[in-house]
Amino acid sequence: MWDISVAGHISAGQDSLSAAAREINEEVCVMLGYRTEIKDFRYMYSFRKEQVFKENFIERQFYDFFILRTTGLDDKTLHFQEDEVQDVKFVDLNDIQRMISQNETVDRPEVYQVLFKYLFRF
Repeated sequence: MWDISVAGHISAGQDSLSAAAREINEEVCVMLGYRTEIKDFRYMYSFRKEQVFKENFIERQFYDFFILRTTGLDDKTLHFQEDEVQDVKFVDLNDIQRMISQNETVDRPEVYQVLFKYLFRF
């Protein structure tokens, strides 16, 4: 199934913004550095998810989502960590909506709702 471009976990003592920048570099080899302005790499949305696996095992996760607006990237220029990422492709909003409706994506309705609201402004 297709999922959000980059995902990962925060390391001890790290904030979510620097963790997101680290994960982008680790998974698709995009180094943000100091040239990226906050308007181009911004926080979008957070939500909590709780999943009960057993009576005594409850997983509680916090999800923070960011968006990176940039030029010069395409599926031929990205280099990704093959042990974490199987494939990369760029799709337009219509393709994303089709993929969601055909259950080709990981189920993240909260995230896609916020993402579409943001992207359809342009």
